[in-house]
Amino acid sequence: MKKISFPIIHAFLFVALFLGCKKEASKNIVAPPSAGSLAFKSSAANVVLTAATDAANVVTFSFNAAKFGVQVVPTYSLEFDLPADTTGANAWANAVVVKLPAGTLTKTYLGADFNSLLANQLMLPTGVASTLAIRLKAEVTQNTGAGSSIKPIYSSLSMTVNPYKATIEYPALIVKGGNSWKTPAARSNGFVLTSAKFNGKYEGYLNLPNADGYGGDAFQLVSSKDVSKVYGWGGTSTTMSLTGGNLYLTPAPAYMKVNADVDALTITYTPVKFFISGDDNGWSTSATPLIYNATTMKWVAANVALTAGKTFVFTANGGYDISYKVDGSGALVFAGAPTWGGINIPVTKTGVFTVTLDLSAGDGNYTYSIK
Repeated sequence: MKKISFPIIHAFLFVALFLGCKKEASKNIVAPPSAGSLAFKSSAANVVLTAATDAANVVTFSFNAAKFGVQVVPTYSLEFDLPADTTGANAWANAVVVKLPAGTLTKTYLGADFNSLLANQLMLPTGVASTLAIRLKAEVTQNTGAGSSIKPIYSSLSMTVNPYKATIEYPALIVKGGNSWKTPAARSNGFVLTSAKFNGKYEGYLNLPNADGYGGDAFQLVSSKDVSKVYGWGGTSTTMSLTGGNLYLTPAPAYMKVNADVDALTITYTPVKFFISGDDNGWSTSATPLIYNATTMKWVAANVALTAGKTFVFTANGGYDISYKVDGSGALVFAGAPTWGGINIPVTKTGVFTVTLDLSAGDGNYTYSIK
């Protein structure tokens, strides 16, 4: 048998090693996927949200796994923004970013969660359709969670959304009627004071047409946080206690703005009548009254002539100490003394309308409509 020389063996080994290394190196070449390969899509092109959709699945975002050509596990996030914020030097800078769990290729939203994202985080106007921009981001991160040198891959889509103004269930003092006054057993609009700042101060509007002393609309206030705390008479018409009987009023029978402080144990009542004051009536605080509807518990003014581009304010009792305007998102806010804030309510169309002011749900949930 012939002997194979060692130089030849060494040459074969070198070639085999070289080919093996080349094959191994080929597995580590990064080849970012195209945006189209992600097949990013939404289950709905148009989503209209209401209280009835809170517990329903309203939209699902789905996509394919991003294959970067190497053995890595990408991380994914969804970015939600307004179309106007998706271009320019600061594109997507104001986006709401939702990071998805590892290995997740879908994201389904319940109506309540999607509405919160749209109305509270993005501050989209409620009750009207808006265009929403959504971007999928697929990226490779280091073991520490920090970004890597591999550039992220993006895929975008848009959809139409119509969020609604959700009523937040703030801590409340629930009206419990005294004497012969029957009030709802459960928390109900028109019979509640709320703490919009989640502190000891509560506010609401109550219709007390029989507030005529000891024989009238006497009541107590029951804490929604602790039903064992029942606030009643504190010795005077403006004080409360946890041991007293029914609260009684000194104002004449009326629709009242009621403020209660459970820390200071005080309560005040202010009879109110509301008006529309604006450009179209020369900012009169008496010319355009709203009429209280005891059945719907709303203030209504019918046949109100309004002009597009003009503004108005809800005023009370012939002045601005108790008045309501809107904030930057269009929500109704207190604008009277001593804060003097808010933005005049804009009129978007010219015509004759019915204007409604609804103060029945307690502070933080006051609303209005123009139809």
